[in-house]
Amino acid sequence: MKIKSILASTLVIAALASCVKHEVIPAPEPKVELVCNFTGTINGTDVEWTQNVDGFYLESSKSKIVPPSGLSSAVYYSEIKSTDNLNAMRLNIGQMKWDANVTSDPTLAIFDGFLTANPTPTYTLGAILTGANTAGFEVAYRDGSGNVWLTKDTDPNTIDFTNIVQESDKTGDYSKFVANFDCIVYHTFQIITPSNPPAVGDTTYVEQSLPVNNGVFKGWYKR
Repeated sequence: MKIKSILASTLVIAALASCVKHEVIPAPEPKVELVCNFTGTINGTDVEWTQNVDGFYLESSKSKIVPPSGLSSAVYYSEIKSTDNLNAMRLNIGQMKWDANVTSDPTLAIFDGFLTANPTPTYTLGAILTGANTAGFEVAYRDGSGNVWLTKDTDPNTIDFTNIVQESDKTGDYSKFVANFDCIVYHTFQIITPSNPPAVGDTTYVEQSLPVNNGVFKGWYKR
């Protein structure tokens, strides 16, 4: 009887052990590391904006034009801005062409290939440049008073995208880069000199410019 009792206990323990489920640890999900920074000299003043310092962060967005027929186009924006002040620097690049009848957005292959194929795009108004295998580029700078200054395609501005890396995770697809540039940006100020009685000449417009030298912008575009 004692032998039977021991044998029964052994069988129960073996049965319980066979019911224990082994924990399956899932593989870690890939996560894109996104870090932004800008350094440069704006109108003779050295500036440095670093992610998570003084409220600075990067916002990536895009605008799309989807015509009734023909290829659609998209312009991408990468902007370092702050929650604490109005200063900002935005790099616009376009136009990326694709067939919106096939996909609502440019495919990953088109998105990945656009920047690597155009590391030195041409400065154009609104980052729009028509033509095959070309890219337009624009710099938008916002000063501490909220005035927006833009580049012109008539100036010999230069831009060079380096360290281009495409990465994806569950939050989206990204094209990370470091942009080195020198440019001149412009803003038109409205000056009102009221007279009595009011006259047409009371309002005048004055365009001013300022240089951005040795600009280094580390950021990304999101598809």
